[in-house]
Amino acid sequence: MTIPNLKHSPKDSSGLSHRSFISYEFRLSTSILLIAIIASFCIPISCEKKNSSFTAKERQSIDSFILSAPSIDSLSQLQKELEKKGDKLGSIVALRQWGKKLRDESRFEEALRIHSKGQEQAEAIGDTLEWVQALNNIGTDYRRIGVLDVAQDYHYRAWILSKECSDTSFTAKKNYVVSLNGLGNIYLTLGNYERADSTFRLALKGEQQLNSTIGQAINYANLGSIFEHYEKTDSAWVYYLKSMDLNTEIENDLGKSLCHTYFGSLYEKAKQYDKATKEYETAYQLMKASKDEWHALNTLIALAGIYHTTGNSTKEMKYLNQAKLTAERIKSPEHLAEIHTLYYKHYMQTGDYRSALVSFEKATALQDSVLNMEKLNRIQNTSLNIERNRQMREMDAAKHTLEQERAARKTGFAILSFALLILMGALIMFLYIQRIQRRNHLELKKMAAMRENFFTNITHEFRTPLTVILGLSHDLQKVDKEEIKRKAQDIERQGKGLLALINQLLDISKIKSAIGKPDWKNGNIVALLTMIVDSYHDYAHSKKIDLQIHASGEIIMDFIPDYVIKVMNNLLSNAFKFTPAYGKVNIRVKSENQQLYIDISDTGKGMSKEVISHIFEPFYQDKSDVHNIGTGVGLALVEQIIQAVNGKITIESEIEKGTTFHISLPIHNRCQQPTNLNIVPPIPLPPEAKEKLIDDCDEESDCRLLIIEDNRDIAAYIGSLFINDYAVSYAENGKEGLEKALELVPDLIITDLMIPELNGFEVCRQIRSNEIINHIPIIVVTAKISKEERIKGIEAGADAYLCKPFNADELQTRVEKLLEGRRLLQEKFAKLSIEPKKNEEQENYSTKDIDMQFLTKVSSIVYMQLSNNKNTEVSVIASNMCMSSRQFYRKINMLTGYTPSAYILRLRIKRAKTLLGNNPSINLNDIAIKCGFSDYSNFVRAFKTVCGITPSEYRRENCP
Repeated sequence: MTIPNLKHSPKDSSGLSHRSFISYEFRLSTSILLIAIIASFCIPISCEKKNSSFTAKERQSIDSFILSAPSIDSLSQLQKELEKKGDKLGSIVALRQWGKKLRDESRFEEALRIHSKGQEQAEAIGDTLEWVQALNNIGTDYRRIGVLDVAQDYHYRAWILSKECSDTSFTAKKNYVVSLNGLGNIYLTLGNYERADSTFRLALKGEQQLNSTIGQAINYANLGSIFEHYEKTDSAWVYYLKSMDLNTEIENDLGKSLCHTYFGSLYEKAKQYDKATKEYETAYQLMKASKDEWHALNTLIALAGIYHTTGNSTKEMKYLNQAKLTAERIKSPEHLAEIHTLYYKHYMQTGDYRSALVSFEKATALQDSVLNMEKLNRIQNTSLNIERNRQMREMDAAKHTLEQERAARKTGFAILSFALLILMGALIMFLYIQRIQRRNHLELKKMAAMRENFFTNITHEFRTPLTVILGLSHDLQKVDKEEIKRKAQDIERQGKGLLALINQLLDISKIKSAIGKPDWKNGNIVALLTMIVDSYHDYAHSKKIDLQIHASGEIIMDFIPDYVIKVMNNLLSNAFKFTPAYGKVNIRVKSENQQLYIDISDTGKGMSKEVISHIFEPFYQDKSDVHNIGTGVGLALVEQIIQAVNGKITIESEIEKGTTFHISLPIHNRCQQPTNLNIVPPIPLPPEAKEKLIDDCDEESDCRLLIIEDNRDIAAYIGSLFINDYAVSYAENGKEGLEKALELVPDLIITDLMIPELNGFEVCRQIRSNEIINHIPIIVVTAKISKEERIKGIEAGADAYLCKPFNADELQTRVEKLLEGRRLLQEKFAKLSIEPKKNEEQENYSTKDIDMQFLTKVSSIVYMQLSNNKNTEVSVIASNMCMSSRQFYRKINMLTGYTPSAYILRLRIKRAKTLLGNNPSINLNDIAIKCGFSDYSNFVRAFKTVCGITPSEYRRENCP
């Protein structure tokens, strides 16, 4: 019995030959056609399937035999033996009871599998009685899982079969009533109470005719739930008490437990919480011995809810945590939605707003998964389709009688037409196959060649991270213990790169060409090249190789970031491979005559002219190399990419003098995508402009970003992403960044880890320990991406951690979401400045909420100044807070969304509201003076601006 809410609440064709492919298409199309034809004849035949010829005595005998099996394991063994012996009815009955026992232990997915197998066997032998029982059991299983649309379909099919069945035995009638009960429970869950009421009353009438006590108890309880929804408490009591009497008569502990839960719900709605708690505890004690965890969840949730209402947080969390573990174990989204709703209420009550938001989002997502609009539409459409199909069958039956009279003269014509239709279809298919035969053969060959080329290219990319991993692993055998950790981190990073390449290999469906789908962007390519080179500095240092990049300013052009990364990774990996210790690897970037030139040079062993002539051939190996190390296909991939973007790549090398790769690309600026990569270099502000900027901050609440990065190109690149929407400031080291943070009090800080003076970790720590700027969100952007570094960053106070080279969209989204979070907090804190509370002078908030502590401190100082008849100007309050006026302005504005003057005014009005509510006899002029208003008319005007009514009107409404 479902209580909706206790609060009433095929093979790849490329693997076939061309001839086989055509034959496969022909066979497939012909098979589909034949299946459709056969199905059209077989559908009415299946509807006329006759019942099997088992007698009532045979059924009773096998039922008694199966029911003697005491456990799930014994039923499983018994069913296998009966199926092996060929006892079809015995096997079906054993499957039915086996599935029920699994469901009683809340093992719904296993029960569904067993009942589905029973349905297949019953349908195969045409046993309507067992078929209907299997359909009802499957519907109940789906209802317990929360898949209501599928559950409705099975109960509806069971009801139709029962209704059309000519059997008048007890079992047949019981099947009819059970299907009605299942449908009623679904309507009840959906909130269709009128349809649920009529369905349950039909089910109750059937149970009374069958003299089924437990059936009547179930339906009385369901009808009581409907009356409770309509707030007809007296009627609800009548039906619940009838259900309790019947359950007591047959000593049904589960039914009695559910009735006690219903009683508790009625008491709770009447605010008789002691009686409600007693009823819930009684229900819980009765349910303890049961393995039916699905029903037990209702009682646990009810207990958690009543203890939430009565303020007993200890017992509330005890039952709520127990309910959560049970619901997660049996995978019940319906119960989990209620549980997370209670968590949300608990956390809101205790002031833990972050946890409350998480619980609210979980509850909403779970509720949507149980009953969203799409599912409601599917359920309604299922009902309409089923009813429409039933009506169609009735119409078809009437038409069938009429068509029989015309069948004799139409049969020949129909057969001829059908034959002509088949012939025409075959002819059209043959002509179509002839037409595509030539093209198909070429396309298959082209596809096979493309796939082979793709797998060759992408597999070689594994060599890039493996080069780094093997090099560092070799170094680990020589270095001191202090260096092992850092090198292990580098190995882990390159291993993750290798994993990314494997994932790319597996995701073949996204490859639109031999080198991937081009995704053009427009921006400063120098910034991207700088970040790629920056990610190799640690590895270069470990190999004792000097790695440098030289660029002649910014170069704005169209480019494909993924191609740039692949080319640079392959060329840099190749350079490091053949460069000895204390060698150099240099990258030079310049633009000239609308051409971009990139030179990657190394001081390695160089190459002979013979090797150079074959360097871009896949799997070419230098026979003069004693180690027989081949160039593989990495450089072949590089050449393919360069050619794809209309560029050129050449090589210059001498033995023992090194190698230089020269790349030239045309510069275009035709990309239609947003120019997220346009770089605007930071321009130092003159002193007078700087002072003006600070003055403007006192008048406006512009959103400010501070970027702490010692690499000018990367800093400019990050700044360009936000320059159009935010006021962006820059700092080149940690110390300067901390000073600017204190000076400007920005809305958000983006910092690198490896910066001079103070590193990024120390910057985070000092910001979090400073009362003026501890509220500022911090995003760390760095080439250090090991798990340990991430943990350190979070421990130091970072709100987000991104690795270089980063995705611009991800960074922008991170910034927007963090600032959005601050805006939500502004709304919360702003409300607190208006809503008066008891003992306001001694408000005490959670010490974990540093922002609230700051605002509480401000409130205390303002109230102290008012109590001593002292000045409450912004400069005075800021001085008492040991802050400058500008710092105080930025801090208050970021926390509340108000200017300091407006916030202090709201605190004064808040004090006035408290005095008006607590002191009905005090004169309004005295209240104005106590709240720092020397002129009464100014007080009235300010009060009405903030509250919407005058002080006297507020007193009349709140102090009758």
